[in-house]
Amino acid sequence: MSVQAHDPTLEERWDFAGQGVVPVPRTRSRRRALFLLLSDLLALGIALPLGMALSHLVMRDGWELSGRAWVLALVPVAAIPFLAAYRLYDNDRRRITVSSLGELFATFNALSVYGFLLIVTLAGLGLDDSTLPKSELFVFWLLALVLVPSFRAVSRRYAIPRVARPQRTLVVGAGRVGQKVARKIMSRPDFNLEVVGFVDNEPQPMDQDLDGLGVLGGESDLVRLVRETKTERIILCFSRTPHEELLEILRLGGVQQLYVSIVPRFFEIMASNVELDDVAGIPVLDLQPARLSRVALTTKRATDLALTCLALPILLPLFAVIAATIKLDSPGPVFFRQARMGRGGRVFRIYKFRTMVEDAEGKRAELLHLNQVTGPLFKIKSDPRVTRVGSFLRRTSLDELPQLINVLKGEMSLVGPRPFVTYEAEEIRGWARRRVDLTPGITGAWQVMGRNDMPFDEMVKLDYLYVAGWSLWSDVKILLRTVPYVLARRGM
Repeated sequence: MSVQAHDPTLEERWDFAGQGVVPVPRTRSRRRALFLLLSDLLALGIALPLGMALSHLVMRDGWELSGRAWVLALVPVAAIPFLAAYRLYDNDRRRITVSSLGELFATFNALSVYGFLLIVTLAGLGLDDSTLPKSELFVFWLLALVLVPSFRAVSRRYAIPRVARPQRTLVVGAGRVGQKVARKIMSRPDFNLEVVGFVDNEPQPMDQDLDGLGVLGGESDLVRLVRETKTERIILCFSRTPHEELLEILRLGGVQQLYVSIVPRFFEIMASNVELDDVAGIPVLDLQPARLSRVALTTKRATDLALTCLALPILLPLFAVIAATIKLDSPGPVFFRQARMGRGGRVFRIYKFRTMVEDAEGKRAELLHLNQVTGPLFKIKSDPRVTRVGSFLRRTSLDELPQLINVLKGEMSLVGPRPFVTYEAEEIRGWARRRVDLTPGITGAWQVMGRNDMPFDEMVKLDYLYVAGWSLWSDVKILLRTVPYVLARRGM
């Protein structure tokens, strides 16, 4: 008689007896929500009197606050429940990355509903238009749409990381992907996450820049490590143990209120517009094709032309000043032209203000040993070929302005994949070649997420993901984010 082998259950393989149900502490949620609430109150408190003043300035009539002080006190406070109803105080607790621009639609909806109900309430109470004229309310609404996201962005960038203790995070999986995730978290203080260590049964050697982090144990130790390190979030990064088994371990171990993030397979080619579908109850992810429709291409081109035609007349005096300083600083032409790879693999000549001495390309071979970036890119932080004026133009990105000429000619877009030099573009292989399906841009995801600090392979992936997940709103967000990144001189 054969004896069937016993397959041990999770309870038998890991003894959870007597551990009890212990909630994981939340160290940052309340403080973050409180600071966001105070930020919104400040923004709304400024928007209301400023809106009143601007409204009457436009109408050219006098105004006074006597008898209306309660409006200044009540109207901003009454908007908070509407912002809360759209979960604008929950995002920082649930998600790793929260963008104030990404919340703009929710902010728009919350303030619009609030404005409508405010008008209805005032009318229902029999208060005349002098209490809060519709012109004042409209300007207040416009200002609030700008000030609320702006104040939230400043609060998240500067205030919250200083007052809210970081969310303690365990990375499950110490391989290439896990180490990359930890490295990105450590480079972004605005995430307000603290990586306490790795969990892995068979870890790979740790990179030098992660020497401060260690492998605290294997997957079987996960429950104990979560409790001992007071972890609030775990990130599952291709560990040996299946994800569903790890989640079951946590459930059986009585761990509650733990946020779990999972890095999906094929994360390199998954854009933000991926959709969740199902096949008879089995969840599947639908990857959208990395191409734009004719309507989308026409919309993008029309937007480029409209914004460029508005900007060029304003910028022409600046062009003249920059051209004069370049000629006075060093001999040579004002503009620098270089062959770049455009849409569909077509080669075009890019326009930039000259920032180097003449024949800088001829001296490139002599400086190859000083190259500081990976892949076919060539970048030197203190390039000896850069002129004095050129150094300033590069730090401020003013050298990029002539590319507006390329936009007018249809060779470039305001936002798009980075326009690689032809010999750089030839190094791109496989699925990443889809980046050439879209017109290259003056700015793009590579500009606001690392610039020259980003390795070549990650830059190419970003370009592909931009093409795969394109929308007009994504272009607007990148344009708005480019300004503070340039002012902060990141990645120079």
